[in-house]
Amino acid sequence: MSVTIVSPSDVAVKPRRHTRIRRADIPAKAIDPALKAFGRHIARRIRKGRGVHIPAMTNAAYGQVLRTLELKRAFN
Repeated sequence: MSVTIVSPSDVAVKPRRHTRIRRADIPAKAIDPALKAFGRHIARRIRKGRGVHIPAMTNAAYGQVLRTLELKRAFN
């Protein structure tokens, strides 16, 4: 009994690359104050070496939190 390994071709397996949509930076005044405070909280906790629980949020809210971290120079 001979065993053969059948594998699919590279074209069938290789995923297509997603194109990234580059968007303009969010101005600091446009960020929701609650999300800005949450971003400051994350930066403070990381600076102290502690963990942070990030709750589920929409993409728009998550983008504002990430922008706050950029503005705080916590994560560039």
